[in-house]
Amino acid sequence: MIAGASPSLPPLSLNAIMAGSPSQARIHEGSTSPSNARLAPLHSQLHQTYYGLDRGFVDRDIGRNDDQNAISGQSPLLQRDALDTPSELDHNSPLEFGFGMQQNSPSNETNNYYAAPVPIYISRELEPLPQRLLDNPMNLLYFHHFLTHTARVLVPFDDKHANPFRMILPQIAVKNDSLLALLLAYSACHRARILNQPEPTLRISLWLEDVFPELRKALEDKDKNFSNANLATAIMITSLEIISPTVFGYNISWQKHLSLARELITSRPTGLHGGTTNNFRDDQVSSFLWSWAAFLDVLGSLSGGRGNNTTSSSMHQTQWIFEYELDDIVDGYDEIDCVMGFTTRCIYLLAKIASLASRCDAERIDDDTHEIRPDWHPSEDVVRQAEELRQGLLNSLGCPPVPCKHIHNHGDVEKWDRRSLTATNEATHWAAMVHLYRRVLGRTAEDDADVAYALRRIFACLDLIEVGSAAESGLLLPMFTAGCEARTEADRSQILERFLVTEKVGIAKVHSARRLMQEVWRTRKPWETLVSTEFLG
Repeated sequence: MIAGASPSLPPLSLNAIMAGSPSQARIHEGSTSPSNARLAPLHSQLHQTYYGLDRGFVDRDIGRNDDQNAISGQSPLLQRDALDTPSELDHNSPLEFGFGMQQNSPSNETNNYYAAPVPIYISRELEPLPQRLLDNPMNLLYFHHFLTHTARVLVPFDDKHANPFRMILPQIAVKNDSLLALLLAYSACHRARILNQPEPTLRISLWLEDVFPELRKALEDKDKNFSNANLATAIMITSLEIISPTVFGYNISWQKHLSLARELITSRPTGLHGGTTNNFRDDQVSSFLWSWAAFLDVLGSLSGGRGNNTTSSSMHQTQWIFEYELDDIVDGYDEIDCVMGFTTRCIYLLAKIASLASRCDAERIDDDTHEIRPDWHPSEDVVRQAEELRQGLLNSLGCPPVPCKHIHNHGDVEKWDRRSLTATNEATHWAAMVHLYRRVLGRTAEDDADVAYALRRIFACLDLIEVGSAAESGLLLPMFTAGCEARTEADRSQILERFLVTEKVGIAKVHSARRLMQEVWRTRKPWETLVSTEFLG
């Protein structure tokens, strides 16, 4: 066990996760240019500061890239690396990271982020910028790219004044170097993918090498007085590991990272209530961290897989979120959360379904053969709980769609994409229903009218959502669920086409889910007997 680590935290996850930083030789994170002058703004306005242009140049990584000219008018090679030149990446290589080549948005913005040079404006609300950004123009470029592009693809509806990944996360990151390093790594992976370029692996490694030691230092606080930045760091480690499994350079599953994030939240004396008696939703940081962590935890638990056996059961994994349910019932229970893409009532129902499905999967699936036991039937108690959850889903579906507080307080409610988000919310509910029927009650799409009806409802919802729109970021679970149960070539073709488009529009986690779905088609086996570490949400 690590010296000084809190004894209440599980030694397995801490020893695995906090084992140290990547074994990389420390190289100066800066320019190959002899000048390392502090970056000065080119122009200041009332609400934002202009620093230069992101022209979409290739990042040739530390030691080869001219970082000091990254956002100037000069090309690092005194010539522009055209965006349509042959890529150093194999165009047929799988998108393991999950980010694709471009993103559409429902606001008819250009599909190509780099159709023209991108001006780098940083909000004055984020000033003073930390030294890491001002000392290296390439770092500032990646910070800006996260704000203006990466953050857009992380939510099903992007309001630039209300998206928490644009507004809240950067405000925490500019005051915490570890979180800032993760944000830059996230952005670098994304930018490399949309430009079809290699990821700057050495640069990313250097950013991340101090993240785990700093988090380990925070864990040594005997009072467990973890900051919001500590919690956000742990959650973002999980998110980054899900979308880029090799980014940390060693084999630690996202489930173990998620376990640490969960432990930090539950071990902090005030949890996400911030030490007040008020509704935690009144604090925009706490509300965002809850939504982000709950989404990863519940959807990760619902994904099942043998990787989850390394931690406690799903029943105990997601139990922490129910400590906040009374607050949500009082205010916001049926708002469509802008991080998750469905209502907070739905996430609580999904957590209960994940717990019950995990319990039933352990009984249904043979540990040795990974085959469904043909003689398995749910107990009367399980059937009763399933019926209560089914009714809960139907009741939830009957509630009118309402934007969440992030949109109400800071965004433009009139521009809220009601049609797409209503369809995304409904599709998630019907996907939850399929999991309930299939994994808890043991029904099949071939011989059960309820399963077939739920699948038809998912397909109907998909038809209401524009292909390539931002709302597709909330559709992975419904698409995967419907795809695995689809029996006709027409249905499979529709789902596959949607997956392939989604892989190209900047949505994470899609590639591995699509491969698993196609393996289901090939083997004709239930997906829950094949899944390993895929994240299906």
